[in-house]
Amino acid sequence: MGISDGNSLVQMCIVKVAQNMDVLEKKVSRISTSVIWAAIWRDLDQTWRWRLKSALPDQDWKQRCLERLFHMVLFTQVRRGGSYLSNLSDSSILSMTVKHVQVLSLHTSTKNICSLASGDLRPILSSLEKGVTSLKLLDVKSLFKHGRKYVLFVLHRLLDHGSVREVVLRRNPDSSFLSWLTSRRRGHQLTVSAAPETPHTDGHCSVVDDLDSRCSGELEEPAAKRLALDMEENPEVLCSEFSSANSPADHCPEGQIHSLDFEVSKCQILNTVSHILPTWLCLRKLHLHSDWLISEQEMAVLVESLRRLFLNPGCSLTDLSLSHVSGHTHLMSMLRACPTLQSLCLEICPPADRNTWRQQPRFTENKELCLEKLTVRSTGPMTAACFLPILTSAPKLSSLHFTGIHLSQQFFHTLTEYNPSLKVLKLEDINLSDYHQEILQFLGCSVLEELSFRDCRLLDKCAVKKDFLLPFVEALKGISSIRTLMLAQNRLATSAIEMAALFSGCRPSKITKLDLSSNFILPAELLEFAQLLETYKPVQRLTLDLRFNPLDRDPEIKGQALRKLIPYCNILTDDWDSRSTMADHISVM
Repeated sequence: MGISDGNSLVQMCIVKVAQNMDVLEKKVSRISTSVIWAAIWRDLDQTWRWRLKSALPDQDWKQRCLERLFHMVLFTQVRRGGSYLSNLSDSSILSMTVKHVQVLSLHTSTKNICSLASGDLRPILSSLEKGVTSLKLLDVKSLFKHGRKYVLFVLHRLLDHGSVREVVLRRNPDSSFLSWLTSRRRGHQLTVSAAPETPHTDGHCSVVDDLDSRCSGELEEPAAKRLALDMEENPEVLCSEFSSANSPADHCPEGQIHSLDFEVSKCQILNTVSHILPTWLCLRKLHLHSDWLISEQEMAVLVESLRRLFLNPGCSLTDLSLSHVSGHTHLMSMLRACPTLQSLCLEICPPADRNTWRQQPRFTENKELCLEKLTVRSTGPMTAACFLPILTSAPKLSSLHFTGIHLSQQFFHTLTEYNPSLKVLKLEDINLSDYHQEILQFLGCSVLEELSFRDCRLLDKCAVKKDFLLPFVEALKGISSIRTLMLAQNRLATSAIEMAALFSGCRPSKITKLDLSSNFILPAELLEFAQLLETYKPVQRLTLDLRFNPLDRDPEIKGQALRKLIPYCNILTDDWDSRSTMADHISVM
């Protein structure tokens, strides 16, 4: 396929190049094409802004651009003004870009989704089966308004015949589709061998007893089973047509979902999630999001379901994320129920009245956790003391991210003593102005690779800001492993000049990413920083984030500073021209 508007020589050449793009790319593998792909991306996405993570290698830029282009051609309209698209038909673009699609996002364009089941686009669907590993269903109800059986067929091919192992669900899919989808949870064992324990809750045993009664045997109700069976029939029939017009298709395989990112509606934790979890042995990542508070009762049921899952030696779950949890009281119970969990992310909405907080249980067996990554965001008053028992029981912790949590004097000391393998520390919206000595002592014996103090009011109580910044810089230079330093939103202003000393002396820092965004840095201050950097000449190229600083107050001085920085930095700024300048000098990271 590929030529639909006539066999012109130009079109024939374009199709031939598209078919042999991999060979051509190998021939020019030493030439960086990041600038070209970045320009194409900006043309495809007019609202895009540079971010610190945007300095991507060539192949990442290319995959990102071609995946977006595929979605635009299949589901929306593409402007043909760009010279690289003007002579290409839709079918040519689809055939050229489909092999670069790793994440397929299905929105509400049912007609175009159904077209994937048509004979004309079956080669495209076959390619998607091979390459797509993540499927995003952003509005399931709208998807099923028209052409339900064809949508199901496409999903069936991707999930069961294809390579999709990660699913993102948004906007409350109906129960029958959810039953059909979660049938892909089967592992080698379906039984939960150990007897249930009564969870440590007050007044909620009846809910757990109800879960006990439903967890034996198959978990779906008969009505849900019938709905799921009805939904399975259509893909089987269509698969027979898809395979061959003359011979029936073999029995369709059933795929496995290893990662589920699920926007749960009210009561779905009680009625759905808690029932399927104990037998979902192949599940590795579970992210539950909601727009409402997950109650204590629901958390008790969820913890019990997780405990049942982890009792099975075939359990694969290592990554758990929950949003809008009403408190932290079940945190330790959850970790005790999931002893091999490696990553936990929580968004906690604590009650405003601290008198209503219940004391969370402590570890009684002095048992170590396998936890390697902990992320906690609090939307209300909460102290780090709530999490010290976890930190002291997690010697393998390598990444810690706290947002909106009040620290205690023991926090940094605990990290030093109990978390010697910590590689990433991110603190956000936390007042650190009273913890300068603790920070310096912690840095003196850390092996950090990434440090982020974002909106942490670092210098708010400093009469002389150098009194902290100078030893802070020296402590950072002493950490040979650190590569990323993020200090956004700390009102550094003139003090940002001191950060240039990171790259001075006989043992300069090996930092390659420095975020100084939103720090009220003026053009004259940036010029002084640039002059120092020009003197110190960093050995490794630096990605420098200067966005959201008032640099436009003196465009001439700003231009002088940027020109001095360009030989040493990939610069991220707010205006278009500076981003283009950065792209012209970007290098493969």
